[in-house]
Amino acid sequence: MLPSCGPRSESGPSNAGNGSNAVNSTTNTSREPRTNAEELGLIVNLPYESDEAIWKEDAARKKVTAVLRFSPDVAKTIVGQAEKVRPPLDVQIPAESWFPAELVAQSQMSGDANLKGKAYAAKDFYMEPYTDGTITRVDGTDYFVLELTRK
Repeated sequence: MLPSCGPRSESGPSNAGNGSNAVNSTTNTSREPRTNAEELGLIVNLPYESDEAIWKEDAARKKVTAVLRFSPDVAKTIVGQAEKVRPPLDVQIPAESWFPAELVAQSQMSGDANLKGKAYAAKDFYMEPYTDGTITRVDGTDYFVLELTRK
């Protein structure tokens, strides 16, 4: 009986450890990119419905980065609205490994791991506490990279 009790007591702490790891993996998951646009909509204003969304919140840097793909018509509307706030700026942004495969491939073809695009004011996307930042339309696509920070 003692040998059978031994493994049970070992599996008990082992399971507790796994439970602890489950909590840690949940914590680590918060660092993983998310794809739930509704959840993103709880922390930033999403005035337009996206066809695709992947995003990360970096609490330490007080920043949210989201890659959003919109229909061509919605993309035109976003650009039109943003241009009313200020003219676009030509920018290059580093492609993150978690960006959609199409954007990662595009950045690799550029040779410098950057995506070229036009950055606009992201005023329509602000929601407390994220009230500063830009939205960049990636050249040749209907993808936008939204980068918002806390002031």
